[in-house]
Amino acid sequence: MLGATGDNVSVTNKHWRILLWASMLLFTAWVVWSARIALLPFAFGAVVAYALSPVVDRLASLIPARTRTHDVLRRGAVVLVIYLVFFGALGGIGVAIVPTAVDQASQFIDNLPDIVDEARIQLTDWADRYRASVPNDLRDQIDSTIADIGNSSTQIAGDILTGTFGSLTSAIGLVSGFLIIPFWLFYALRDRHFIERNFMRAVPEGFHDDVMHVARISDSLLGRYIRAQLLLGLVVGTAVGVSLTFLGVQFSVGLGLWAGITEMIPVLGPWLGGIPGVIIVLATQPDLLFPVMFVYFIVQQLENNLLVPRIQGDAVDIHPAMVIMLLVVFGAVWGLIGMIVAVPFTAIVRELFWYADRRLRGATPDAAFAASHVGSLEVDLAMDARLDSIAARAAEDASVAVDPENDDVYQDGPGRESAG
Repeated sequence: MLGATGDNVSVTNKHWRILLWASMLLFTAWVVWSARIALLPFAFGAVVAYALSPVVDRLASLIPARTRTHDVLRRGAVVLVIYLVFFGALGGIGVAIVPTAVDQASQFIDNLPDIVDEARIQLTDWADRYRASVPNDLRDQIDSTIADIGNSSTQIAGDILTGTFGSLTSAIGLVSGFLIIPFWLFYALRDRHFIERNFMRAVPEGFHDDVMHVARISDSLLGRYIRAQLLLGLVVGTAVGVSLTFLGVQFSVGLGLWAGITEMIPVLGPWLGGIPGVIIVLATQPDLLFPVMFVYFIVQQLENNLLVPRIQGDAVDIHPAMVIMLLVVFGAVWGLIGMIVAVPFTAIVRELFWYADRRLRGATPDAAFAASHVGSLEVDLAMDARLDSIAARAAEDASVAVDPENDDVYQDGPGRESAG
Protein backbone atom coordinates (compact mmCIF):
# COMPACT_ATOMS: atom_id res chain seq x y z
CA MET A 1 0.00 0.00 0.00
CA LEU A 2 2.81 2.35 0.92
CA GLY A 3 4.67 1.35 -2.21
CA ALA A 4 1.66 2.16 -4.36
CA THR A 5 1.31 5.53 -2.68
CA GLY A 6 5.00 6.22 -3.29
CA ASP A 7 4.61 5.27 -6.95
CA ASN A 8 1.62 7.61 -7.29
CA VAL A 9 3.57 10.45 -5.71
CA SER A 10 6.50 9.75 -8.04
CA VAL A 11 4.26 9.82 -11.12
CA THR A 12 2.54 12.99 -9.90
CA ASN A 13 5.88 14.70 -9.28
CA LYS A 14 7.06 13.66 -12.74
CA HIS A 15 3.97 15.22 -14.32
CA TRP A 16 4.45 18.43 -12.34
CA ARG A 17 8.09 18.62 -13.39
CA ILE A 18 7.14 18.22 -17.04
CA LEU A 19 4.51 20.94 -16.65
CA LEU A 20 7.04 23.18 -14.89
CA TRP A 21 9.64 22.79 -17.62
CA ALA A 22 7.09 23.27 -20.40
CA SER A 23 5.79 26.44 -18.74
CA MET A 24 9.32 27.81 -18.33
CA LEU A 25 10.19 27.11 -21.97
CA LEU A 26 6.97 28.72 -23.23
CA PHE A 27 7.51 31.77 -21.04
CA THR A 28 11.11 32.10 -22.21
CA ALA A 29 10.04 31.81 -25.85
CA TRP A 30 7.37 34.48 -25.32
CA VAL A 31 9.88 36.87 -23.71
CA VAL A 32 12.44 36.33 -26.47
CA TRP A 33 9.83 36.90 -29.18
CA SER A 34 8.46 40.01 -27.48
CA ALA A 35 11.96 41.49 -27.09
CA ARG A 36 13.29 40.26 -30.44
CA ILE A 37 14.25 43.76 -31.66
CA ALA A 38 16.15 44.61 -28.48
CA LEU A 39 17.89 41.21 -28.67
CA LEU A 40 19.29 41.81 -32.17
CA PRO A 41 22.59 43.21 -30.81
CA PHE A 42 22.98 40.12 -28.65
CA ALA A 43 22.44 37.93 -31.71
CA PHE A 44 25.31 39.84 -33.32
CA GLY A 45 27.35 39.34 -30.14
CA ALA A 46 26.58 35.61 -30.23
CA VAL A 47 27.98 35.45 -33.77
CA VAL A 48 31.21 37.09 -32.58
CA ALA A 49 31.30 34.78 -29.55
CA TYR A 50 30.99 31.71 -31.78
CA ALA A 51 33.86 32.99 -33.92
CA LEU A 52 36.16 33.74 -30.96
CA SER A 53 35.26 30.91 -28.60
CA PRO A 54 37.66 28.31 -30.08
CA VAL A 55 40.49 30.86 -29.95
CA VAL A 56 39.78 31.62 -26.29
CA ASP A 57 39.56 27.91 -25.41
CA ARG A 58 42.81 27.14 -27.21
CA LEU A 59 44.81 29.98 -25.68
CA ALA A 60 43.37 29.40 -22.21
CA SER A 61 44.36 25.72 -22.35
CA LEU A 62 48.00 26.79 -22.64
CA ILE A 63 47.84 28.38 -19.18
CA PRO A 64 47.63 25.95 -16.22
CA ALA A 65 44.74 26.44 -13.81
CA ARG A 66 44.10 24.47 -10.62
CA THR A 67 40.85 26.04 -9.42
CA ARG A 68 37.78 27.60 -10.95
CA THR A 69 39.05 31.03 -9.87
CA HIS A 70 42.28 30.42 -11.78
CA ASP A 71 40.25 29.33 -14.81
CA VAL A 72 38.15 32.50 -14.72
CA LEU A 73 41.28 34.64 -14.38
CA ARG A 74 43.10 32.98 -17.26
CA ARG A 75 40.08 33.16 -19.57
CA GLY A 76 39.56 36.80 -18.64
CA ALA A 77 43.22 37.53 -19.39
CA VAL A 78 42.95 35.76 -22.75
CA VAL A 79 39.83 37.74 -23.70
CA LEU A 80 41.58 41.00 -22.76
CA VAL A 81 44.58 40.04 -24.90
CA ILE A 82 42.26 39.26 -27.82
CA TYR A 83 40.58 42.64 -27.33
CA LEU A 84 43.98 44.38 -27.33
CA VAL A 85 45.15 42.49 -30.43
CA PHE A 86 41.85 43.16 -32.20
CA PHE A 87 41.83 46.87 -31.50
CA GLY A 88 45.56 47.08 -32.23
CA ALA A 89 45.07 45.37 -35.58
CA LEU A 90 42.05 47.55 -36.20
CA GLY A 91 44.20 50.59 -35.47
CA GLY A 92 46.93 49.36 -37.81
CA ILE A 93 44.47 48.67 -40.59
CA GLY A 94 42.88 52.02 -39.85
CA VAL A 95 46.21 53.80 -40.29
CA ALA A 96 46.62 52.05 -43.63
CA ILE A 97 43.16 52.45 -45.15
CA VAL A 98 41.15 54.85 -43.01
CA PRO A 99 42.66 58.02 -44.54
CA THR A 100 41.80 56.71 -48.00
CA ALA A 101 38.36 55.53 -46.88
CA VAL A 102 37.64 58.84 -45.11
CA ASP A 103 38.78 60.81 -48.14
CA GLN A 104 36.61 58.68 -50.41
CA ALA A 105 33.65 58.97 -48.05
CA SER A 106 34.07 62.75 -47.90
CA GLN A 107 34.21 62.96 -51.68
CA PHE A 108 31.18 60.70 -51.94
CA ILE A 109 29.15 62.86 -49.55
CA ASP A 110 30.20 66.06 -51.31
CA ASN A 111 29.40 64.63 -54.72
CA LEU A 112 26.24 62.76 -53.69
CA PRO A 113 23.81 65.28 -55.26
CA ASP A 114 25.78 65.23 -58.50
CA ILE A 115 25.98 61.43 -58.41
CA VAL A 116 22.21 61.16 -58.01
CA ASP A 117 21.61 63.66 -60.83
CA GLU A 118 24.06 61.92 -63.16
CA ALA A 119 22.53 58.53 -62.40
CA ARG A 120 19.06 59.93 -63.09
CA ILE A 121 20.24 61.44 -66.40
CA GLN A 122 21.82 58.16 -67.47
CA LEU A 123 18.71 56.18 -66.55
CA THR A 124 16.48 58.69 -68.35
CA ASP A 125 18.65 58.42 -71.47
CA TRP A 126 18.46 54.63 -71.34
CA ALA A 127 14.71 54.80 -70.82
CA ASP A 128 14.32 57.00 -73.91
CA ARG A 129 16.33 54.56 -75.98
CA TYR A 130 14.29 51.71 -74.58
CA ARG A 131 10.99 53.38 -75.52
CA ALA A 132 12.26 54.11 -79.02
CA SER A 133 13.48 50.59 -79.74
CA VAL A 134 10.91 48.31 -78.03
CA PRO A 135 7.41 47.74 -79.54
CA ASN A 136 4.54 49.31 -77.59
CA ASP A 137 2.79 46.05 -76.64
CA LEU A 138 5.96 44.45 -75.30
CA ARG A 139 6.97 47.67 -73.57
CA ASP A 140 3.61 47.88 -71.76
CA GLN A 141 3.99 44.32 -70.47
CA ILE A 142 7.55 44.98 -69.26
CA ASP A 143 6.54 48.27 -67.62
CA SER A 144 3.63 46.58 -65.85
CA THR A 145 5.86 43.79 -64.54
CA ILE A 146 8.52 46.25 -63.33
CA ALA A 147 5.85 48.37 -61.65
CA ASP A 148 4.45 45.32 -59.84
CA ILE A 149 7.93 44.36 -58.66
CA GLY A 150 8.59 47.92 -57.52
CA ASN A 151 5.32 48.12 -55.61
CA SER A 152 5.94 44.77 -53.94
CA SER A 153 9.49 45.76 -53.02
CA THR A 154 8.30 49.08 -51.60
CA GLN A 155 5.61 47.36 -49.55
CA ILE A 156 8.05 44.74 -48.24
CA ALA A 157 10.61 47.40 -47.35
CA GLY A 158 7.93 49.45 -45.63
CA ASP A 159 6.73 46.44 -43.65
CA ILE A 160 10.29 45.65 -42.60
CA LEU A 161 11.01 49.21 -41.54
CA THR A 162 7.67 49.50 -39.76
CA GLY A 163 8.16 46.22 -37.94
CA THR A 164 11.77 46.88 -37.08
CA PHE A 165 11.72 50.52 -36.10
CA GLY A 166 8.07 51.02 -35.40
CA SER A 167 8.70 52.71 -32.10
CA LEU A 168 11.31 55.04 -30.71
CA THR A 169 11.69 52.79 -27.69
CA SER A 170 12.76 49.86 -29.87
CA ALA A 171 15.30 52.00 -31.71
CA ILE A 172 16.78 53.30 -28.45
CA GLY A 173 16.95 49.77 -27.07
CA LEU A 174 18.69 48.61 -30.24
CA VAL A 175 21.36 51.31 -30.02
CA SER A 176 21.87 50.73 -26.30
CA GLY A 177 22.24 47.02 -26.91
CA PHE A 178 25.06 47.54 -29.41
CA LEU A 179 26.85 49.87 -26.98
CA ILE A 180 26.98 47.23 -24.25
CA ILE A 181 27.86 44.30 -26.53
CA PRO A 182 31.66 44.52 -25.88
CA PHE A 183 31.06 44.20 -22.11
CA TRP A 184 28.50 41.41 -22.55
CA LEU A 185 30.84 39.60 -24.92
CA PHE A 186 33.68 39.76 -22.38
CA TYR A 187 31.61 38.00 -19.71
CA ALA A 188 30.13 35.53 -22.21
CA LEU A 189 33.58 34.42 -23.38
CA ARG A 190 35.18 34.48 -19.93
CA ASP A 191 32.42 32.58 -18.10
CA ARG A 192 31.24 30.32 -20.91
CA HIS A 193 32.05 27.05 -19.12
CA PHE A 194 30.57 28.33 -15.86
CA ILE A 195 27.32 29.25 -17.67
CA GLU A 196 27.21 25.82 -19.31
CA ARG A 197 27.72 24.04 -15.98
CA ASN A 198 24.94 26.02 -14.32
CA PHE A 199 22.59 25.23 -17.18
CA MET A 200 23.38 21.53 -16.99
CA ARG A 201 22.67 21.52 -13.25
CA ALA A 202 19.09 22.53 -14.02
CA VAL A 203 18.62 19.62 -16.44
CA PRO A 204 16.93 16.52 -14.94
CA GLU A 205 19.47 13.84 -14.08
CA GLY A 206 18.10 11.27 -16.52
CA PHE A 207 18.49 13.64 -19.49
CA HIS A 208 21.84 15.13 -18.47
CA ASP A 209 24.08 13.24 -20.92
CA ASP A 210 21.69 13.52 -23.86
CA VAL A 211 21.15 17.26 -23.40
CA MET A 212 24.90 17.81 -23.09
CA HIS A 213 25.66 15.92 -26.31
CA VAL A 214 22.80 17.54 -28.24
CA ALA A 215 24.06 20.96 -27.14
CA ARG A 216 27.63 20.11 -28.16
CA ILE A 217 26.52 18.93 -31.60
CA SER A 218 24.37 22.01 -32.24
CA ASP A 219 26.97 24.40 -30.81
CA SER A 220 29.82 22.97 -32.87
CA LEU A 221 27.96 22.95 -36.19
CA LEU A 222 26.50 26.42 -35.74
CA GLY A 223 29.86 27.85 -34.69
CA ARG A 224 31.66 26.37 -37.69
CA TYR A 225 28.97 27.68 -40.04
CA ILE A 226 29.27 31.21 -38.62
CA ARG A 227 33.05 31.14 -38.97
CA ALA A 228 32.59 30.03 -42.59
CA GLN A 229 30.37 33.06 -43.21
CA LEU A 230 33.03 35.36 -41.77
CA LEU A 231 35.63 33.78 -44.06
CA LEU A 232 33.33 34.32 -47.04
CA GLY A 233 33.01 37.99 -46.14
CA LEU A 234 36.78 38.39 -45.99
CA VAL A 235 37.35 36.66 -49.34
CA VAL A 236 34.56 38.46 -51.22
CA GLY A 237 35.38 41.89 -49.77
CA THR A 238 39.04 41.53 -50.72
CA ALA A 239 38.19 40.31 -54.23
CA VAL A 240 35.77 43.18 -54.90
CA GLY A 241 38.07 45.84 -53.46
CA VAL A 242 41.13 44.67 -55.41
CA SER A 243 39.17 44.27 -58.66
CA LEU A 244 37.57 47.72 -58.46
CA THR A 245 40.92 49.31 -57.57
CA PHE A 246 42.48 47.61 -60.60
CA LEU A 247 39.72 49.07 -62.81
CA GLY A 248 40.29 52.53 -61.36
CA VAL A 249 36.82 52.85 -59.85
CA GLN A 250 36.27 55.69 -57.40
CA PHE A 251 35.54 54.74 -53.77
CA SER A 252 36.90 51.20 -54.43
CA VAL A 253 38.15 50.75 -50.84
CA GLY A 254 34.78 51.64 -49.35
CA LEU A 255 32.94 49.49 -51.87
CA GLY A 256 35.19 46.52 -51.03
CA LEU A 257 34.56 46.96 -47.30
CA TRP A 258 30.83 47.24 -47.95
CA ALA A 259 30.84 44.08 -50.09
CA GLY A 260 32.68 42.15 -47.37
CA ILE A 261 30.30 43.28 -44.63
CA THR A 262 27.14 42.58 -46.61
CA GLU A 263 28.49 39.20 -47.74
CA MET A 264 27.98 37.94 -44.19
CA ILE A 265 24.24 38.49 -44.73
CA PRO A 266 23.13 35.23 -46.37
CA VAL A 267 21.47 35.34 -49.79
CA LEU A 268 20.83 39.10 -49.94
CA GLY A 269 24.44 40.03 -49.17
CA PRO A 270 25.87 39.94 -52.72
CA TRP A 271 23.01 42.09 -54.04
CA LEU A 272 23.29 44.63 -51.24
CA GLY A 273 27.04 44.75 -51.78
CA GLY A 274 26.80 45.30 -55.54
CA ILE A 275 24.02 47.87 -55.91
CA PRO A 276 25.96 50.89 -54.51
CA GLY A 277 28.94 50.14 -56.75
CA VAL A 278 26.79 49.96 -59.87
CA ILE A 279 24.99 53.21 -59.03
CA ILE A 280 28.22 55.09 -58.28
CA VAL A 281 29.90 53.89 -61.48
CA LEU A 282 26.79 54.70 -63.50
CA ALA A 283 26.94 58.29 -62.25
CA THR A 284 30.70 58.91 -62.20
CA GLN A 285 32.31 56.57 -64.73
CA PRO A 286 29.59 55.18 -67.03
CA ASP A 287 32.20 53.79 -69.41
CA LEU A 288 33.20 51.35 -66.64
CA LEU A 289 29.64 50.22 -65.93
CA PHE A 290 29.81 46.92 -67.79
CA PRO A 291 33.31 45.97 -66.52
CA VAL A 292 32.15 46.68 -62.95
CA MET A 293 28.93 44.73 -63.44
CA PHE A 294 31.04 41.91 -64.88
CA VAL A 295 33.27 41.97 -61.76
CA TYR A 296 30.28 41.73 -59.43
CA PHE A 297 28.74 39.02 -61.61
CA ILE A 298 31.91 36.91 -61.62
CA VAL A 299 32.42 37.33 -57.87
CA GLN A 300 28.80 36.37 -57.21
CA GLN A 301 29.01 33.32 -59.47
CA LEU A 302 32.24 32.17 -57.86
CA GLU A 303 30.69 32.74 -54.44
CA ASN A 304 27.44 30.91 -55.18
CA ASN A 305 28.91 28.01 -57.13
CA LEU A 306 32.36 27.56 -55.61
CA LEU A 307 32.98 29.39 -52.33
CA VAL A 308 29.61 28.88 -50.61
CA PRO A 309 29.28 25.16 -51.43
CA ARG A 310 32.93 24.48 -50.64
CA ILE A 311 33.46 26.60 -47.50
CA GLN A 312 30.00 26.04 -46.01
CA GLY A 313 29.97 22.41 -47.09
CA ASP A 314 33.32 21.70 -45.45
CA ALA A 315 32.23 23.54 -42.29
CA VAL A 316 29.13 21.37 -41.79
CA ASP A 317 30.13 18.23 -43.76
CA ILE A 318 27.58 18.66 -46.55
CA HIS A 319 28.58 18.05 -50.17
CA PRO A 320 28.70 21.21 -52.35
CA ALA A 321 26.09 19.78 -54.73
CA MET A 322 23.79 19.15 -51.78
CA VAL A 323 24.32 22.72 -50.51
CA ILE A 324 23.16 24.11 -53.86
CA MET A 325 20.10 21.83 -53.86
CA LEU A 326 19.26 22.79 -50.26
CA LEU A 327 19.35 26.49 -51.10
CA VAL A 328 16.98 25.92 -54.04
CA VAL A 329 14.56 23.67 -52.12
CA PHE A 330 14.43 25.74 -48.92
CA GLY A 331 14.09 28.92 -50.98
CA ALA A 332 11.17 27.46 -52.93
CA VAL A 333 9.37 26.27 -49.79
CA TRP A 334 10.16 28.95 -47.19
CA GLY A 335 11.52 31.83 -49.25
CA LEU A 336 14.32 34.07 -48.02
CA ILE A 337 14.29 32.78 -44.44
CA GLY A 338 14.54 29.23 -45.76
CA MET A 339 17.63 30.05 -47.81
CA ILE A 340 19.27 31.74 -44.81
CA VAL A 341 18.81 28.77 -42.46
CA ALA A 342 19.03 25.96 -45.04
CA VAL A 343 22.62 24.83 -44.46
CA PRO A 344 22.97 25.09 -40.65
CA PHE A 345 19.43 23.80 -40.04
CA THR A 346 19.96 20.74 -42.25
CA ALA A 347 23.33 19.95 -40.69
CA ILE A 348 22.02 20.16 -37.13
CA VAL A 349 18.83 18.17 -37.86
CA ARG A 350 20.83 15.48 -39.66
CA GLU A 351 23.25 14.99 -36.76
CA LEU A 352 20.48 15.06 -34.14
CA PHE A 353 18.45 12.54 -36.16
CA TRP A 354 21.34 10.08 -36.31
CA TYR A 355 22.10 10.67 -32.64
CA ALA A 356 18.47 9.88 -31.70
CA ASP A 357 18.51 6.83 -34.00
CA ARG A 358 21.61 5.42 -32.30
CA ARG A 359 20.13 6.05 -28.86
CA LEU A 360 16.89 4.26 -29.80
CA ARG A 361 18.94 1.30 -31.01
CA GLY A 362 20.45 0.98 -27.55
CA ALA A 363 23.69 2.96 -27.80
CA THR A 364 24.85 4.86 -24.74
CA PRO A 365 24.86 8.69 -24.93
CA ASP A 366 28.67 8.73 -25.17
CA ALA A 367 28.73 6.09 -27.92
CA ALA A 368 26.00 7.86 -29.91
CA PHE A 369 27.90 11.15 -29.67
CA ALA A 370 31.24 9.57 -30.62
CA ALA A 371 29.61 8.18 -33.79
CA SER A 372 28.33 11.63 -34.84
CA HIS A 373 30.28 13.92 -37.17
CA VAL A 374 31.13 16.32 -34.35
CA GLY A 375 32.14 13.49 -32.04
CA SER A 376 34.33 11.85 -34.69
CA LEU A 377 36.09 15.16 -35.29
CA GLU A 378 36.82 15.49 -31.58
CA VAL A 379 38.11 11.91 -31.50
CA ASP A 380 40.35 12.59 -34.52
CA LEU A 381 41.75 15.74 -32.91
CA ALA A 382 42.41 13.90 -29.67
CA MET A 383 44.08 11.04 -31.57
CA ASP A 384 46.26 13.47 -33.55
CA ALA A 385 47.35 15.14 -30.31
CA ARG A 386 48.11 11.74 -28.76
CA LEU A 387 50.13 10.62 -31.81
CA ASP A 388 52.08 13.88 -31.76
CA SER A 389 52.85 13.32 -28.09
CA ILE A 390 53.98 9.73 -28.74
CA ALA A 391 56.17 10.86 -31.65
CA ALA A 392 57.76 13.55 -29.51
CA ARG A 393 58.54 11.04 -26.75
CA ALA A 394 59.95 8.58 -29.30
CA ALA A 395 62.22 11.27 -30.72
CA GLU A 396 63.41 12.06 -27.22
CA ASP A 397 64.08 8.41 -26.42
CA ALA A 398 66.05 7.92 -29.62
CA SER A 399 68.45 10.74 -28.63
CA VAL A 400 70.27 10.66 -31.95
CA ALA A 401 73.23 13.03 -32.12
CA VAL A 402 76.40 13.59 -34.12
CA ASP A 403 79.91 13.74 -32.64
CA PRO A 404 81.38 17.09 -33.73
CA GLU A 405 84.93 15.59 -33.72
CA ASN A 406 84.55 12.77 -36.26
CA ASP A 407 80.93 13.07 -37.41
CA ASP A 408 80.22 9.56 -36.07
CA VAL A 409 76.62 8.99 -35.13
CA TYR A 410 76.11 7.77 -31.60
CA GLN A 411 72.96 6.76 -29.74
CA ASP A 412 72.23 6.94 -26.06
CA GLY A 413 69.74 4.33 -25.02
CA PRO A 414 69.23 1.10 -23.11
CA GLY A 415 71.92 -1.43 -23.89
CA ARG A 416 73.85 0.90 -26.26
CA GLU A 417 77.28 2.44 -25.90
CA SER A 418 78.26 5.74 -27.40
CA ALA A 419 80.47 5.38 -30.47
CA GLY A 420 83.75 7.25 -30.68
